[in-house]
Amino acid sequence: MGIIKTILDVLGLDSDRVYLTWISASEGPQFAEWAKRIEEDIKKKGKNPLGGLLTT
Repeated sequence: MGIIKTILDVLGLDSDRVYLTWISASEGPQFAEWAKRIEEDIKKKGKNPLGGLLTT
């Protein structure tokens, strides 16, 4: 994960948009908390700078 984030930073992309966590299938509340946290972070960051570049 560290290497991926470093590559994104070198390319000038926002590596803070990449998340990794380990959550067991039995940890529903923890998954919900992570999903909420990621959603809030992304809303603060605004639109993806690559926008429509990756769409087909």
